[in-house]
Amino acid sequence: MKAVRFTQHGGPEVLRYEDAPDPVAGPGEVVVDIHAASVNAADYKVRLGGPNHNLTFPHILGRDFSGVVSEAGSGADLAVGDAVFGVLDQGHEGAYAEKVAIQAEIIAKKPDNLGHAEAAALALTSLTTLWTLEDT
Repeated sequence: MKAVRFTQHGGPEVLRYEDAPDPVAGPGEVVVDIHAASVNAADYKVRLGGPNHNLTFPHILGRDFSGVVSEAGSGADLAVGDAVFGVLDQGHEGAYAEKVAIQAEIIAKKPDNLGHAEAAALALTSLTTLWTLEDT
């Protein structure tokens, strides 16, 4: 698959569009063919590095995505062909790629009335809103 990766912290010049290994669905996971990924402020902060960003290189940025399940591991509650969206865990980004493997239980089916770009744009901002409401 193709992905935007980097092998050291720095500015935009460290980003490379290159081949990366295809992910494989483990137990409870799905592989999602990514149709859209959003860009967040967190992405440039991770790229720049700092004391809270201990990454394994090469690293693929991107937390929010929307796409279609292309592989389902044993025990996954989603099926091949399901349109989904979600957020990857901090430190385990990877949405700036053609595919991503993720635990099925932490993503959701994409509403039919949303396109992939809209669904990808909602993921992290919606979680932030939920956390804010739960903490008040």
